[in-house]
Amino acid sequence: MSGMIIGFFKQFFMPLGFVALLLFLTLFLIKKHPKTAIWFVLICLVVVGVFGNPIFSTFFARSMEWRHMPPAAGTTADAIVVLVQGTLPADSPRQRVEVQDQADRIIYAATLFQQKAAPLIVISGDENQASAAQILLLELGVPAEAIQVQGQAENMRMDVELTTPILALQNVKHILLVTSALQMDRAYFLFNQLGIKVTAAPTDYHVSLNDWNHLTSWDWRSIITQLMPTSEAFNQSTAVLWEYIGLAFYRIIAIF
Repeated sequence: MSGMIIGFFKQFFMPLGFVALLLFLTLFLIKKHPKTAIWFVLICLVVVGVFGNPIFSTFFARSMEWRHMPPAAGTTADAIVVLVQGTLPADSPRQRVEVQDQADRIIYAATLFQQKAAPLIVISGDENQASAAQILLLELGVPAEAIQVQGQAENMRMDVELTTPILALQNVKHILLVTSALQMDRAYFLFNQLGIKVTAAPTDYHVSLNDWNHLTSWDWRSIITQLMPTSEAFNQSTAVLWEYIGLAFYRIIAIF
């Protein structure tokens, strides 16, 4: 229920929905309040121009993603916790479990397990994605007895709340937390709030060191080809903004 409520309001306050809402209101203001209508259009242009700019989007994403870097080689913990996204069940006409970009975290978790970073992998997500992730881990060579599945979560807060009892039953005190670099700060904060020792193991970085070095070289040829907004940059900036809003919300809730 909480996930549905958040999803309902999110569509109006995220940049694309906000722009659509302002343009819709502008249609009713053009005749009677033309100055207000012009301001609304200008606000929409600024939002699209800033959030859709590839240069801004890269800076914005880096500001969140680079807060946590991958763990040093040889790092160990009691369990690997994976917040699952990006797995698609084998529903017809798919012949097997399929993956999207975010499924890097499943592959990374299997790699950590094979490196003996932890003896247990705990998967958390919704029913379909958690089940698909389990199948993928088995295909990657992780034994069934080393996998625990929690498939009832609708959002990240539920991921943490429903995973914590599983960790307690397994006497897990220290986890390697695997999720996207973009979501890591929020997930790290929530697990820490419950007194669990967390070592971040982020993956699925959108901004690599090479990307950053290329951008900060300020090559004029690169700059003039990245002046106009793109849908990819807009989506990335929106995702980063959502992480900042979510992190701020959880920090405020923690105070009270």
